Amino acid sequence: MAVQRKIHRIAFVFFVLGIIGLIQPLFAQNRSGLTVREINLDEILLLAKQNNLTLKMAHKDNAIAEENIKTAKIAKAPYVNFGGNYNFIGNPVLYRDFYSNDTSINYYHHQASWLLAAGFPLYLGGKIRTQIEQAEIVSNIQKEVLTMTENQLKLSIITQFYTLYKLYREVEIIEANIKNVKINIKQLESKVANGQNLVSDLTRTQLQLSNFEIDVFKTWNDIDLLSNFLCIQTGLPTNTRLRPVEVVLAIPSDSLQYKQCLEEAFANRNEIKQSLLQKNYSESSLKMTRSFYKPAISGNAIYSSNFPVPGTFPPQPDILNYWAVGVGLSYDLSSIYNLKHRVKADKLQIEKEDYNIAQVKNNIDQEVKSAYVNFAESKTNIVAYRKNVEMSELNYRVVKSRYDNDFALIIDLIDAELQVNDSNLSLNKAIIDSIIQYYSLLFAMGKLN
Repeated sequence: MAVQRKIHRIAFVFFVLGIIGLIQPLFAQNRSGLTVREINLDEILLLAKQNNLTLKMAHKDNAIAEENIKTAKIAKAPYVNFGGNYNFIGNPVLYRDFYSNDTSINYYHHQASWLLAAGFPLYLGGKIRTQIEQAEIVSNIQKEVLTMTENQLKLSIITQFYTLYKLYREVEIIEANIKNVKINIKQLESKVANGQNLVSDLTRTQLQLSNFEIDVFKTWNDIDLLSNFLCIQTGLPTNTRLRPVEVVLAIPSDSLQYKQCLEEAFANRNEIKQSLLQKNYSESSLKMTRSFYKPAISGNAIYSSNFPVPGTFPPQPDILNYWAVGVGLSYDLSSIYNLKHRVKADKLQIEKEDYNIAQVKNNIDQEVKSAYVNFAESKTNIVAYRKNVEMSELNYRVVKSRYDNDFALIIDLIDAELQVNDSNLSLNKAIIDSIIQYYSLLFAMGKLN
């Protein structure tokens, strides 16, 4: 039985070594077709501002809204119409005695006329002024949407930029551990050959190496995926691997109070400004509806010429020209009874906008609270993880000394190395997370400019 167990053990060792041999070429392969580009935060933000498609569409919406203001103002200008016509008239037939006798008349066949008319709106119950006001409100709403889109894009780019840097740091941390594990493997190979350690100790260490290499492989994939996302957002070629440089890792030390953060958010957030403008638009719609209760007054001028072509029968040598100026007044009597429901609906819409403003403030309150708590928590995490790094490194030194003096097992050393690796990765994540949470808090406060 002992011999059989030994055979199974040796077979398992070779099986594991075979798996390791198959996996390692995956990490040795060259990631071809990728261009590495170093980029700093200011540069990537500038590229996003210039090339992001969502931001470009927001700029177009803003430009369209400004053109609509000009269109609304044109309604105050006078209108000018010019028209002309030409008619061919057949010979009329005169019937008498209830169609018993008829006579054809050789009438003139050609007739032409032209007309020039101009008008000017003197008073339309305030419709034109209200339309201009609504167009200006829509333009202001689009400006707030544009600013909000810029801020959202900026926060997204900052978040992904620092996340990308975090992934590169993870690769550095894990690869540093890989170097240490490889040194341990060389020492173990010598000890196994001399009978000082078991083959299983060497196998455990090689499995640890394999796990680290798998982590590096996955992290590089995450780097490429995140680089692809940032390239799309910034207009860079998607076959580019971005590498953050000049990264500032200063942990924000702002001593912000929640009440202060919330007050600034209510004063600065574009969503509140947008909802207030939306209420103004609803109030303007009510004014527009009420303007239909009022009469419309316009001034007009006409010049007309109506004449036949000479040479026809009966002769028509005279040409009739005339001009006229006047004032027109119109009033829609049906508006007295058919507008009351529209007025009521507009009033209800204004009340709804008040609820919307309150809802927007509640959402911002929750967002600021969440960002504030997460930022405070992230700073606390940094202190804890730094302490964990110190303790894990101290523990590793102790275990390594005991292992070198044959007072500890290889499994103890592997556990100690894993603790050092995990604590360093956690500290790296905590530092980056704190920076991201700080920018998220600035965004929640409306100060990410």
